[in-house]
Parts: sequence; structure tokens; C-alpha cells
Amino acid sequence: MSNRVVCREASHAGSWYSASGSQLNAQLEDWLSKAESTIRPARAIIAPHAGYTYCGACAAHAYKQVDPSVTHKDEFSIVPVLVGALSESKEQEYGKLLSKYLADPSNLFIISSDFCHWGQRFRYTYYDESQGEICRSIEHLDKMGMGIIEQLDPMSFTNYLKKYRNTICGRHPIGVLLNAVAELRKSGLEMNFSFLNYAQSSECRNWQDSSVSYAAGALIAH
Repeated sequence: MSNRVVCREASHAGSWYSASGSQLNAQLEDWLSKAESTIRPARAIIAPHAGYTYCGACAAHAYKQVDPSVTHKDEFSIVPVLVGALSESKEQEYGKLLSKYLADPSNLFIISSDFCHWGQRFRYTYYDESQGEICRSIEHLDKMGMGIIEQLDPMSFTNYLKKYRNTICGRHPIGVLLNAVAELRKSGLEMNFSFLNYAQSSECRNWQDSSVSYAAGALIAH
């Protein structure tokens, strides 16, 4: 087997984030310094994955909950898990499969997801007039889902998605995480999830506007 090191080109440098290493480091340090480590150490986090200009400050609230001993290791492995459009039964199956790794405190699960993608370009324009402006309706919709995630109830989250069709791009990875937690709870392991920050890329006020929502949260085990 070849020991050749493969370097992946930073294809989004200069667009989704700064192409300057020193500038990018300064931005990350600034966002992290403004976030509080309230529920560290996290066993899993949900964090947005858009351009840092839009979601960096929000994402910092999730990453700030990561145990420094995890991030400062000389050697560690990153295991990417690509999650497609899974059925409910498959979310449950993979949640059960991954639960033993979630139970291990030396592991960290990072669930990469934005929340509502609203606007005609996303083909999603749900609007609850009782909430006031469109941006407030979006926030209410997102926070309804966030509250269900905090309950760590996979079936309730599935039912929420069926009812509102919220365009949460990481809904299936979130479903897998919730099912992994449900499996561990059967063996008596207590876990809690809390969202720490919420933001929108812009505030929609008319039907020509569009926005993407961001939420940052962390899971801890007792």
C-alpha cells in the first residue's frame, strides 16, 4: 500500500472563506472568543456549513463546546460519513450501528447542517402570517424543529419534517444522531442536547427575498 500523502485543494478558499491563512485564523479566533463554553465537553455538535461570513459566528457557539483535549491532540482521525436521503428505518438502523461510537467519550460527532432554506430559488416559501414578517415565520418554524431536536425524540422530528417540509439540509444526519441517542438511552446513558445560537443569512420581508438559517448546538452525556 502506498504511503503517499494526498493533499486536497482548498477549492473554496477566497470565496466561502478567506484565502489568507492569517486572516482566516484571526476570524476564527475572534468568533470563538465571543462564544461561551457553557455545556462542554460535547459528545456531538450540530453546526452550520455555509460561507463563514454568513455562519462563522453562529458555528463558533457549537465548536466552543468541544473538549480542548480533543482538538489539541497531536494525532487524530477524521472519519467522514456521507448521509443520503435515508428512510426512517435506515436512520434507525444506522443510528443503532453508530451508537457505540457515540458512547465513547474519546469520539466527537459533528453533524453538518444548515436549517431553513427559504425563497423561490429553494422552492420553499412556507409562511405563517400569524408570526408577522416572513423572517419571523422562518425563525418560528426553525425553532419549533430545534425544540424537538432538544427533546431527542427521533419520531417527533420525523413527524415535524413530514408536516412542514422544512428544508433542513442535514435532516437525515440529525435523524441518525437522534436514533443513536435513543439507542443509548435504552442502556441507561443520559444525554441532553441544547441549542446555543440561531441566525439567518438575511431577513426575508417579501416574496422576492431568500435566506438560509443557521443553528448551533451541542450534545452532552451524563
